Amino acid sequence: MINLKSEFVEDKYKELLELGNIENDLYEKFNVKKGLRNANGTGVLVELTKVANVHGYSIDENGNKIDTEGRLSFRGVDIFDLARLDKSVYGYEKTCYLLLFGRLPNDEEFEQFKQIISDCYELPQEFINNIITRGVSENLMNHIMRSILALYTFDNDPDNTDPLQTLQKGISIIAKLPSIVSYSLQAKRHYIDYKTLHIRRPRKDFSIAENLLYMSRNHGAFNQMEAETLDLALMIHAEHGGGNNSAFANVVVASTGTDIYSAMTASLGSLKGPRHGGANGAVEDMMAEVINAVGVNASDDDLRMIANKLLDKQFYDNSGLIYGIGHAVYTLSDPRTILLKAKSKELAIMKDKLDLFDLYDRFERIAIEELKKRKGPNFHTCANVDFYSGLTYKLLNIPRALYTPIFACARMVGWLAHNVEDKLYCNKIIRPAAKYVGEYKKID
Repeated sequence: MINLKSEFVEDKYKELLELGNIENDLYEKFNVKKGLRNANGTGVLVELTKVANVHGYSIDENGNKIDTEGRLSFRGVDIFDLARLDKSVYGYEKTCYLLLFGRLPNDEEFEQFKQIISDCYELPQEFINNIITRGVSENLMNHIMRSILALYTFDNDPDNTDPLQTLQKGISIIAKLPSIVSYSLQAKRHYIDYKTLHIRRPRKDFSIAENLLYMSRNHGAFNQMEAETLDLALMIHAEHGGGNNSAFANVVVASTGTDIYSAMTASLGSLKGPRHGGANGAVEDMMAEVINAVGVNASDDDLRMIANKLLDKQFYDNSGLIYGIGHAVYTLSDPRTILLKAKSKELAIMKDKLDLFDLYDRFERIAIEELKKRKGPNFHTCANVDFYSGLTYKLLNIPRALYTPIFACARMVGWLAHNVEDKLYCNKIIRPAAKYVGEYKKID
């Protein structure tokens, strides 16, 4: 029995709670940073990296945090420049090359890299029969984690953690993940939702974005705008610094010397959480409730009322949060949001859904205004990328179950880049300390 229900355990849990809290003043006394966050909201430095830089504030000579416009750069290349550089459906692949090898490729190098990626698209038939279509779960992230772990058994040297071997294995995983994600969705549709099973082989002449659309859709059809939009979404989600939870989890697990499949599964488990990659789905669920309550064409007053109900823990999940508003690093703006918002508007116009985009746009503005009223004039926050990624996937007719898995497809390259970098330049097991603050007991 997996779901243990025991009155004995429940009683002992109550006893555990009666032992007393670890009080906040103890954290302050021993200078322990909750969540590895400093008192001013900045992150505790845990590594040095050349992979990416996430910039949302500066620190003045007195140690005060100064809010700034957000900037994101991959290997020193600004995300806005990268998005302008490539207007094709292969922007994500070019981003992968940049993150993994430290610079943008020339035309010949890029063609070779694309060939390597497409040659790794296919999954073994045995893998599809015995792994993908077995033990399907409602949440695809768990099924994807199991599938990544299963790739270990198809590797003839799976425990080789040499940096070069890690890089090569990681590229193969990146190439195979769109098939794993798409087939997991199809298996769920068939075995849980009782619909027709559609398994299409990935096309070598398609990019990763195109294959995701092609394999996840029952009819397999998509247009150029849809492919460009998904490609941009993959690009801007590819990496977000070594301090984000899933990248840090990857490096922590990999630092033990374990295999890449275990490290990538740890990152996937991290990304699944609603405080991390699962946030885009939380935004979509929240906005569905907003629309259900006041409609797509709600007035600003209606949206202001909803925003305050959310903050007062009287609407949606009663958490007091407005999902998609605010970020751990960005303050005045999230550059990913700017790029994806603009593209989602283009897509909304093409699909005659501008009223839906307008609702998100107005709700973003109003939510920020209401937060500022409560926090004071010096408080700054912005919509993060999750606020518009869910809308973008909705406009692409991507099912809710794929929101976080698509994020995983994009972020796999960032995890790989940090994994290899840590092996090359640090190569120490990550083992921080913990202070014991309980009692010592003498046993007679």
